[in-house]
Amino acid sequence: MTRSLPLTFAGTGAVVTGAASGIGAAITALLTTAGVRTLALDRADAPARDGELLVSHRIDVRDREALDAVLAQTFPDGLHYLVNCAGIPPRGGFRGVDPADWRAVLEVNLVGAYHLIDACADLLGTGAAIVNITSMEASRVIALSNPDPHPHYAASKAALAMLTRTAARALGPKVRVNSVAPGFVATPMAAEHGDTSRLPPQLAARTVLDRWAQPADIAAAAAFLLSDQAGYITGTELTVDGGFATT
Repeated sequence: MTRSLPLTFAGTGAVVTGAASGIGAAITALLTTAGVRTLALDRADAPARDGELLVSHRIDVRDREALDAVLAQTFPDGLHYLVNCAGIPPRGGFRGVDPADWRAVLEVNLVGAYHLIDACADLLGTGAAIVNITSMEASRVIALSNPDPHPHYAASKAALAMLTRTAARALGPKVRVNSVAPGFVATPMAAEHGDTSRLPPQLAARTVLDRWAQPADIAAAAAFLLSDQAGYITGTELTVDGGFATT
């Protein structure tokens, strides 16, 4: 017999960025399954689903005017949840990062998240919640699967963690703001760089649970922070790394 203690969501509307695949798609699926009407934003098309709970829109989070327009059109009466999952991966290593790569990573991973928070601030009702998807690289140097760390990606995620805390202070008590810091997740983006069916030796030695996280693992953590059951949690970061931080 499976025992359960379901999460509840008093709100009816949500926005998820980076919703076309990976973690963003998993969060979108969870919210729509819970009965929350969700606006899925991505530069690519989000997966189609049956019913009226999913609204998809192709958009770049750097385009503030377009964000304002689609939010006003989709949620004229307000919304309750926002998940900032849009992000672009780094290229190369520590040396010789192109200025254009610095700008792109910071503008999407950090400034784009700020745009969404700012654009949604007047639409979010009392009891609303925001979750930003950061990374374990926000707080520690990771250079196991690559020859050296990526300064622009790590900086963008560290700054997003601080944006989470400043937003929690600025928007409270009406809106709660938290973040989820994933470890190694088996997303399509990760699969482009190698096999994600099992951890390579250098990662397995440091990951206590000895497996890749699945997008659903991160989505479940985000859903908890959005839910009514997390109603007294704000300004914090939930690490979902399979125990990597303990080693």
